[in-house]
Amino acid sequence: MENNLDIFWNFEKVGRIENYSTDMWYMEGTWHSYKSTKSMDFEKLIISFDANQVMQDPKKGTRVILKSENSEVETQALILSMTDSMISLRRVFEDEAVKWLLKNVK
Repeated sequence: MENNLDIFWNFEKVGRIENYSTDMWYMEGTWHSYKSTKSMDFEKLIISFDANQVMQDPKKGTRVILKSENSEVETQALILSMTDSMISLRRVFEDEAVKWLLKNVK
């Protein structure tokens, strides 16, 4: 079974996280860009993130949607950082937390 999820940012598929591992709500894996203009903009943004700062103030991060090719299930997530092609994020599941994320994080 493949361990990959598509990443959607601002309603566009920008890449995927591959060979990821999870720990509770957190996920880390290899970033694979789809090489579009939007993908490049996404990379430029997240490469500047400091995971500790984003965890303290989620508004300093950006939100994405994770989706498997084999499922219609979508998961909201907060990008924490990207270092050396490794992307780190926090998945958001609870309804009130998702509402907050959608309202407060771009």
